[in-house]
Amino acid sequence: MNFIGLGIACIALGLAAIGEGWAVSKAMEAIGRNPSSAKDVRSTMIVGVALIESCAIYILVVAILMAFVI
Repeated sequence: MNFIGLGIACIALGLAAIGEGWAVSKAMEAIGRNPSSAKDVRSTMIVGVALIESCAIYILVVAILMAFVI
């Protein structure tokens, strides 16, 4: 049963990485379309990527706990 949870955690980490890449891609696309709004788009992107990354870190902590503690 532990391995099922670890597999789900690995899938979640992969999806977080894909979401992070997608967010950065869309932000760069928005800056390319409207360069004058680069500062606003960049700051919003950094906040969004930080939230995605914190979620990924929580998933990693849970996966490590499942692998070695439980």
